[in-house]
Amino acid sequence: MCAGTADVQVRSMALDDLDAIFFIDHEIRRSRKPVTYMGLTTERVFTIDRHVGALARPISYVDLIHGDVSELLRFGLVAEYQGHVRGFILGRLAHVGEAEQRVGEILILGVHPDYQHKGIATRLVNDLCDKFRSEGVRRVRIEVDERDKDLLSFVQRVGFGIGHRIQYSREI
Repeated sequence: MCAGTADVQVRSMALDDLDAIFFIDHEIRRSRKPVTYMGLTTERVFTIDRHVGALARPISYVDLIHGDVSELLRFGLVAEYQGHVRGFILGRLAHVGEAEQRVGEILILGVHPDYQHKGIATRLVNDLCDKFRSEGVRRVRIEVDERDKDLLSFVQRVGFGIGHRIQYSREI
């Protein structure tokens, strides 16, 4: 276990990190301790094609990705401890409103269950916010399931407040 975030190195995400990220995401879901809202997975964010033929036998998740992931990698960070990826965060730029204001969005955040509650997620959020700030972005948002009290507590603790927009949904 890491003693604190001083032992953790945060760096830009690379394609080579994807297998570790998918593993962490799987472990989070297996332990039922989601860090971002339950319905979102790294497989959905990266548009993974699970319909690969049996003969293809992909070596890596990278082989299953469809589409351009350069924006995700641009605003993706990983946290390493003792040479292994233990956490990740993925963001992107969005343009909102009539004035097309640029806003940073945190899409998904994950820390391996064995390394949660050690400051890694806070460090990832703060470093991504710094990265957005360096791009001239002044507002960052994250979507949270209102029933996820742990995640709500975390995002409030790292400085997020309720935004001006409310999303309504309807089952049909």
